[in-house]
Amino acid sequence: MTGSLIISGAFKKPGISFFNTVLLSMVVRMLITTALVFLMVYVLKLDKIGFAVIFFFFYFLFLIFEINFLSANINKK
Repeated sequence: MTGSLIISGAFKKPGISFFNTVLLSMVVRMLITTALVFLMVYVLKLDKIGFAVIFFFFYFLFLIFEINFLSANINKK
């Protein structure tokens, strides 16, 4: 949700500033996601295959929700 809010705020910025904000948001989210996956698999000893399937399912589901949210905000403006 934080990423969606940051990106929706970036729509108000001009060209290169918009691109930098979106790219930075994506990089930060990917780093946080990688750290959480590492913690879940190696520290909590979760099943790697099951966790990967469930994780990517929900990752893509939330990505679809985020794209729909952002496109709805663009269409309103």
